[in-house]
Amino acid sequence: MKKLILSLLVVAFAGTSASAQYYHLAAASGNPNNINQEDSEYPVGSGLPTDWTSIMAAQQTAGSYSSAQTMSFPFLFNGDTVTTYRASNTGIVTFSQLSLPANNSAGTAVSLSSATVPDSSVCILGINGSGSNDQVARKTFGTSPNRQEWILFASYSATGTTGSHWTYWSVVLEETTNNIYIVDQRTAGWTGTVNVGVRVDSATTDEITALASASTNAPDRTDNTHQTFIQGTQPDYEMAGVAVNMNPFVALGSAPFTISADFVNNGAASITGADINYSVNGGTATTSTLTGLSIPSGASATVTSSSNWTPSATGTYDIKVWLSNLNGSNMDSDMSNDTAMVSVQVVAALTTRYPLYETFTSSTCPPCTPANVQMESVFDLNPGEYNSIKYQMSWPGTGDPYYTSEGGDRRGYYAVNSVPRVEIDGGWDSNGNNVTQAVFDQFQNVPAFVEMDATFSQFSKTVETTIEITPLADISSNNLALFAVIYSHRDTANVKTNGETEFFNVVKKMMPSSSGQSISALTSGTAVTQTLSYTFNGNYVLPPNANSPANLSVEHTVEDFENLGVIAWLQDVNTKEIFQSVDATYTIGQFENELASTLSIYPNPATDFITVEGNFEGTATVKLISLLGQEIQGFEGELSAGNSLRIPTEGLAKGTYLVVVSKEGTTHAEPVVVR
Repeated sequence: MKKLILSLLVVAFAGTSASAQYYHLAAASGNPNNINQEDSEYPVGSGLPTDWTSIMAAQQTAGSYSSAQTMSFPFLFNGDTVTTYRASNTGIVTFSQLSLPANNSAGTAVSLSSATVPDSSVCILGINGSGSNDQVARKTFGTSPNRQEWILFASYSATGTTGSHWTYWSVVLEETTNNIYIVDQRTAGWTGTVNVGVRVDSATTDEITALASASTNAPDRTDNTHQTFIQGTQPDYEMAGVAVNMNPFVALGSAPFTISADFVNNGAASITGADINYSVNGGTATTSTLTGLSIPSGASATVTSSSNWTPSATGTYDIKVWLSNLNGSNMDSDMSNDTAMVSVQVVAALTTRYPLYETFTSSTCPPCTPANVQMESVFDLNPGEYNSIKYQMSWPGTGDPYYTSEGGDRRGYYAVNSVPRVEIDGGWDSNGNNVTQAVFDQFQNVPAFVEMDATFSQFSKTVETTIEITPLADISSNNLALFAVIYSHRDTANVKTNGETEFFNVVKKMMPSSSGQSISALTSGTAVTQTLSYTFNGNYVLPPNANSPANLSVEHTVEDFENLGVIAWLQDVNTKEIFQSVDATYTIGQFENELASTLSIYPNPATDFITVEGNFEGTATVKLISLLGQEIQGFEGELSAGNSLRIPTEGLAKGTYLVVVSKEGTTHAEPVVVR
C-alpha cells in the first residue's frame, strides 16, 4: 500500500472556493475506511465480480446519463436528503432532478464552475466512456449504518489521449458521515490529469485541479488513493495521525529507539508549534515540545520526539503517538483520528535476512535479456546473500516453452501484467533493470526475525526436502504458508527469440502446489518442521511454446536431474510479506544411502586433485559441477574394488563444487571445497 509522501511539502489544492459548503482533506492511501476490500479492478464482464450492476453500457453517446439509481441508504448532499442519482459517461454523478442536466459532453477537464457541469454533482472531469470496455457500475458495500455506495467508472478512456490506455475511478457516498470520496484505482498508459470535486452550484464548489493518477496497473486496492470531501466549514486545527515510523520487530540490544510519526494537517491553520506525546501500553505519556514547525493546511510531515524509548524486556508493546497544544494551546477538533499507532515486538535478537527475488520473464521477451544480465551482475557481487527463482511466462507472443500453470498462478497472485517483472520479498514490484546494489541493500537490511534451515535429497526423479522454521518472535497471522520450489540451476535447451542461451534458477515444480503448505501462527522459539516431496513423471519434453505447456502428470522439463535445487520461503498470503527464504543444502537421503556407503571421496578440502573410490560392480558416471550447475569435468567407467578416479583441480577457482556419482538411476552428490 502506498504511503503518503511524508515531508514538509505543501500539497497544492487549487480552485477551492472560499464560500464552498464542502472542504477536502489531503489524499490518503487505500480505499476509504477499508469497507471495500475487493482486489478485482477489472472491466465489467471481464473480471469484475458479478454482483456489481452495470448502469451505463459501453460506447454510448458522449454525455449520456444512466437511468435514475435509488440510493440504498439515506444520504445528505449539502445538507439536503437525496434518494437518487444519475451517472454520465463523462465522469459525473449528479443529484440534479432536471430532465436534461448539463453533461460536459466534450469530456474535457473543465473547471467545476463551468456551465457544462450540472449543479448538485460529484465530478471526475477529463475521462470518458468511449471504449468497448468502458462502463459505469454500482455496488453497495458494508452494513448499516456504515454502508458505502460505489459508482465505478470502469476501464475508462482519458479524453484527448491516444493509444492503448485505461483508467479506473470511483465516486463513493458514505452513510451516516455523508462524506464523499473520489478513489483513484487503476491506470495504464496515461499520464494526464483530471479535475475532481463537488459542485453545489456555479459559485459553490470544492475542487482539486490537475490531479494526476497515483495508481498503477495493478488490479487490486494496494495502490489506491482517495480524496475526501466533507460537508461544512473546515476547522482551523485538525491533525490526523498517519503512521508511527518503527519496524514492528526490533532487537532489545538495539535500544534506545527514536519515536517519530507522520501526521497530515486537515485543518485550515498552518501549524508552527505543538507538543508530541507518546505512550507505551497505555502508560503515562512522554511529552516533548516542538518548535519551528511549518505544516501548511493539506500538507504532511514527520515529527520526532526528543525523548527516546528503551524497553525493559522482550515482549509486545503498543505505542501511540499524538499531537497536542497546537500553535500554543489549541485542541484538535477531531480526537477520533489524531493518534498514530503501532504494535512492536521486542525480541532478544534478529537474524540475517536472505531476500527472495521472484522474477517473471520469458525467452520471447527482448527486454528480459538485459534485465536478467543486470540482476545477475548484482547477484555476482553478493554471493550467498540472496535467493533467486524465475518463472517463465506465457507471453509476449507464444511465450516461453517452460511456462507452467503454477507460474501463471504466481503471476496472478502478484497481479503481474508485464515482463520482465521482479517481486522482492513480496514487496517490491519493478523491472529487473532497476535492481541495483542500493535496492539489494535496502531489502537485505530489513530486520529478519525468522530463521530457516533446509536440506534436500534426491533419488532418480524424486526430490525430498525438509524445512525447519524457527521464529525469533511471535507471528500471530493465520495466513502463513510455506512455499518450496524445485528449480534448475542452469538450462540451455530453451532458446527462443530474445537471444538468451542460458537460463538460471528456472522453476520446475512448486511443492506441494502453487498454494503452498499452510502454516499455523508461530510462537517465538518454537521450531516447526515440514517435509515435502515430489516425483517427476514421464520423460523430458521441450514444448514448442507456452500454448502447449508440459503436462506434469505425464512429462517434465528437467534437462538434467543432477542440476536441481530447492528454495523455500515463508509468506503471509494476504499481505504478501515474505519473512525469510532459504536455499536447501543437498544431503544424503534414504534412497542414496546404499550408493553413498560404497563411495569414498577425498581429500576435502582438495588442493591438487579429488579422488573417487568405489566398491561396486558396473559402470558409473562421475561429474564435477559448480554450484551454478555448470559441468566442469565428466568421466565414465568402472569403480569396482581397487579402482579409483582422480579429478584434477589445478586451474579451478577456489570454492565449493559438487562431485556427482550416478549408477543405474541412483545418484549421490557430495560437496567438496577446492583451495
